[in-house]
This record gives sequence, C-alpha cells and structure tokens, in this order.
Amino acid sequence: MTDKSKEVDLKQPSAAKVVRLFFGGAAVGGFALLILYSFSPVEVNSLNISVATVAILLCGLLSSTLGIRFIDRLMDALGSLGL
Repeated sequence: MTDKSKEVDLKQPSAAKVVRLFFGGAAVGGFALLILYSFSPVEVNSLNISVATVAILLCGLLSSTLGIRFIDRLMDALGSLGL
C-alpha cells in the first residue's frame, strides 16, 4: 500500500461507527421530539406519527453523515431552549 491509500483509509469512518452515529442521532432526535411534544397537546394520529418518524430518521441520517458535530449542535439547541 502506498502512503496515499493509507491516508484515505484512515479518513473513512468504519461501518460500526456510522451505525453508532445513526442510532445516537435517532435517539437524540426522538428525545427532542419527546420534549417538544410533552409541552403541547398533540393528538396521536397518522400524520403526527409520520412527521415524528421522518424527523427521527433525518436526525439519524444527518448524524451519520456529519458526525458528532451534528449531535453536539442539536444538544446545544435543546439546551438553549431553557425548558
């Protein structure tokens, strides 16, 4: 292997790390939705469930692509709400 191929391998995250980041982001997104929905009277219907599912999956995807920076920013945003 040349030095450049070793450098490229080190920059690419492993599959296990990507999966951990996805589930971590999905958990933080679910926690954020739980907090937001607990302060407002929300009916449980298919529209709200689908919006929540899309938001949780989007948080998971963004955290798996952007890394821990996205989770940190999301936690900072939750902390600044002052709830």
